[in-house]
Amino acid sequence: MNLLQILLLISYIIILTLIKIKPHLFLRIHSFTAVLYIHMLFITISYITHADRLIWLMITLVIGLILLALTLYRHIQTYWHIIGRVITYHLAIVALIIGSLLVIPLIPAVLTIPFQLLVQLAIVFLTAWQTYLFMTFTFLHHLPPVTRANIIVLGAGIYTEAVTPMLKARLDRAIVLSRQLEKFHIIVSGGQGPDEPISEALAMQRYLIQQGIAPKQITMEDQSTNTRQNIYYSKHYLALHQQPHTIIVTSSFHILRALRLAERQQLHAFGYGAPTPHHWVSRELIRDYSGLLFQYPRVWALFTIVQVGICILNIFS
Repeated sequence: MNLLQILLLISYIIILTLIKIKPHLFLRIHSFTAVLYIHMLFITISYITHADRLIWLMITLVIGLILLALTLYRHIQTYWHIIGRVITYHLAIVALIIGSLLVIPLIPAVLTIPFQLLVQLAIVFLTAWQTYLFMTFTFLHHLPPVTRANIIVLGAGIYTEAVTPMLKARLDRAIVLSRQLEKFHIIVSGGQGPDEPISEALAMQRYLIQQGIAPKQITMEDQSTNTRQNIYYSKHYLALHQQPHTIIVTSSFHILRALRLAERQQLHAFGYGAPTPHHWVSRELIRDYSGLLFQYPRVWALFTIVQVGICILNIFS
């Protein structure tokens, strides 16, 4: 085991320790961003030093799977069918990486550049994916450590004037959260789509009132049509109901992307996730994870330039 692998192992031990003693640290987007950067740094160093990237990947995967196992062992009966789909995703990406590594020695050096880049991108994608899975679970089972907050509930499509099961789950989470806070205000965010009879915000407001939330504790934001606009328009109401913290409530698989979109608009919030029907989760996890990674365009551009530069230097050195 070389120095790089030892450092990687130590970093995971630190993460495992923090999970046990400070789980609330994983309720913000900063934690995912930090882990993403660490993986990019490690894989870049391993490429520069000509370390065996496949061994590096295997170490990362084993430790990551241990991390997930420690997190999910009490809920294995609930998530077993999702775990099977997740393992399939892992194996597909590992096969892509191994295939690329097998092709590289067989073709001219100049033609290896796209394959080398594909390996680097796929390894970062796969290793950060495990962190995404863990944090998605954390948002579902840990309340943010605050006592006063504005709660932004993100909308979801409706087909009648009643909320759908997915939207109901988000609103129920907001109600649970409000009962744990000393002081709160709820902003329900969602406009009216072309095939929706009323705005999502109005449907959400009606449901919350039916569940006993006072109308004065609810503000409707009914202009937005996507997650970015949910955050943008909701921000305008935060100053009217000043609280020291903001908590975004949405489906657990959607939380990290929503928090990243908020961060890009200078809104630093906690997340709290709502459960999602299991037949949705396995499909939506990979889609939203990919959408989350696209919210780091400059980071990926820099990473790509560096990897291509290293590859060119290796070819002509």
